Amino acid sequence: MIDVAFGGDGATVPLPLTSGPPTRNLGTQEMRLISSPIPQQVDQSKPLWIYQYRNHPSKEWNSFYAFSEHEFLHEDFEIMNYYVSTSLSERNFQTKNVLIVRFVRGEDEEGQQKIVGKRMLLNGEVKQNMGGKTQLVKVCESESERVEVLREFFGITLTEEEIGGVRGRNVELGGSRASVERLEV
Repeated sequence: MIDVAFGGDGATVPLPLTSGPPTRNLGTQEMRLISSPIPQQVDQSKPLWIYQYRNHPSKEWNSFYAFSEHEFLHEDFEIMNYYVSTSLSERNFQTKNVLIVRFVRGEDEEGQQKIVGKRMLLNGEVKQNMGGKTQLVKVCESESERVEVLREFFGITLTEEEIGGVRGRNVELGGSRASVERLEV
């Protein structure tokens, strides 16, 4: 299993579809897949694959999502992505926040390339975790600061049209947002 869009707690290496021992992710974080039904299922005889992570071997596992081995088509993903990108439901994290994750590559002891950390932007906060310790790097108070952070920390340069695309929206910094979501890295 590989998930290129889950975010900062997603797998940094492919996970085999087996219920096995945990795999090291970043720092002390571990991840795994387990095969089990979830409480919401009507038919408990059909297990799903559940992606879990924990930030330290002494911590409890967090279950983040589940999936089956049924085939999905391109059209299925179009519908799922449409909902995620347009729904204004209170439960929809994606339409209430600006979230960017960039994994940082480096070399291990044998000189092999691997993921050694991550940088995250959530709304106006830039955080960095280089192997287990999260640090607040910068807080953006305005859209112009966030545009600069995108370029400096994430290598993303926006056009004027893209910069204008956030004006008047619920995610605009310094706009009329009533609350800002918080995210632990």
